[in-house]
Amino acid sequence: MPKRIAILSFKTESIRLHYLMESIQDLLILELGRSSKYIVISKESVQVATTSEFNISNVANQLNASRILHGEVVEKEEIEVLLYYYRLNSRGLERFESKVMVHKSNTFQLGEKCLTAVKSFLNIHSIGDKPMGVQKLQHPELYQKFMLGNYHFNRWTQENVAEAIAMYREVIQNESGFAPAYLKLAKCYIFQAGRGFEIPKKVYPKARRAVEKALEINPNSGEAIINKNLVDFFYDLDWRTIYDSIEKGLENHVDASEAYQQLSFFWYGLQEYDAALDALFSALEYDPLSTGILNMIGDVQLSAKHFDESEKTFLAILKMFPNDFAALENLLYIAALQDNKNKCFRYLNKLQKLLPGDEKYVPRMAYAYGRFGMMEEAQEYLDYYEKLEKEQPSRVLHNFKAQVHAGLKDWDKALYYAEKGWNARTGILFILTDPQFEPIRRWERYQRLLAQIKFPKKIEDVNYFTLKTDTQETLRANLNALLFIRAEDNYSRLFFFQHFRIEEKLVRATLKTIQSQLPESFLRVHKTFLINSKLPFEVHGNSKTRYINQPQHDFKITVSRSFDITTLDK
Repeated sequence: MPKRIAILSFKTESIRLHYLMESIQDLLILELGRSSKYIVISKESVQVATTSEFNISNVANQLNASRILHGEVVEKEEIEVLLYYYRLNSRGLERFESKVMVHKSNTFQLGEKCLTAVKSFLNIHSIGDKPMGVQKLQHPELYQKFMLGNYHFNRWTQENVAEAIAMYREVIQNESGFAPAYLKLAKCYIFQAGRGFEIPKKVYPKARRAVEKALEINPNSGEAIINKNLVDFFYDLDWRTIYDSIEKGLENHVDASEAYQQLSFFWYGLQEYDAALDALFSALEYDPLSTGILNMIGDVQLSAKHFDESEKTFLAILKMFPNDFAALENLLYIAALQDNKNKCFRYLNKLQKLLPGDEKYVPRMAYAYGRFGMMEEAQEYLDYYEKLEKEQPSRVLHNFKAQVHAGLKDWDKALYYAEKGWNARTGILFILTDPQFEPIRRWERYQRLLAQIKFPKKIEDVNYFTLKTDTQETLRANLNALLFIRAEDNYSRLFFFQHFRIEEKLVRATLKTIQSQLPESFLRVHKTFLINSKLPFEVHGNSKTRYINQPQHDFKITVSRSFDITTLDK
């Protein structure tokens, strides 16, 4: 099994070198993520785990990581990076150190030198071909401009992203063959479209041109493939080709969390909610403290009308992060959908107290006001959105207006604004899955929107069932992806092939308990193994020692001598 490693933010006392810290961290995450030996924790979860008092053991525990790496950037006569590597094992916490130095005029070399030192720590001899994130510049001084752009991009505000765009453009103007700048530029445009800071139809084509240029320079960039998929999915509505390209992106992409979130979008849009949740739980493996992923899980449960599960998810988020606006907003929305006015307004009041003074208009609140017949408050929202559109013409607020009218049960206007949002390419998944639009989904006008999507002809076959454990807990699992089950004392470990990889789930249930809930095609071939006999397999060995091998997967499953091997003939 791959080991889990967390690469923490680097530190420096030099304000002038702040941009270097994140660039080194980003490069190490980018490159080490390509090694099959390690699961690299995403940057977002690392930031959450290190916000409190710094303690290596606590960070490792929060992230369930057995390897921790961090460092310091020091400015002396030369630029120095002090690397600290921690390895957790049965003997406790082991620490290793290394130092990397470059001349101040060669800061662009720091990342590559740090990568070499870290590969030595981790005993990685080769990650792959040419490093994906390391590309030489003819004008090395532009690398500092590129890293400054990354620094602004990582702030995730409208102003900072605009600043990053200007810097990436300057790099490209002088170095037209520098693929990372095109890729970051594309991500900036996608961010602007997704956050509603620019009209999606205006910036998505810019994102496409940038990402296609990055792919022209580096056709095997998984990160570029994944970002091109986002444009295909949300702008061109081409879902036909992206499913296979997600697999290619995963093979070459370092941020598996981002790729699995994209896979969840695909299943979510098809309203295959169980498969979407599975993909999000895979994303959590790489990004365990991400409030974004946790909120997406709650959103999918909400869309599936599993309101109790969704409420538990959002409450769990608030337990970890009491000021999470999205969780509170969704909790009040769930209460509104269930016509529980008292609960709805308890959450609404909590949310209003937390919101910044200049922000009091939250779309789910508008839906709640309409739902409970509070006409004056609902109209106030509509007036505010009209005013905001005039002041900020680049903002797309059609779906916000649709929510007010859905709450008021004015379905004609709700669909009118949903259509405008759809045509502007904003809120596509929201329009497709949100329960508030259920009454208009049979309308011909809505079906015309749906007809614009190029749906895939063949995708992974999913067949979810509910598995009950010995502790009365339940697990939703894709029966068609289940390869075999192995007994482990009072537990059982389920092995699946899904999301283009082998996944394992450990449940508190005996093999007997599980077998009683599975179809007859699952056979007990040994006291510790159940197999899915519908899948291809090969039988090896002799009358004394026999085992089953599934040729597409590297497994050997022991077969009992008492088991009649002829029952496996297909």
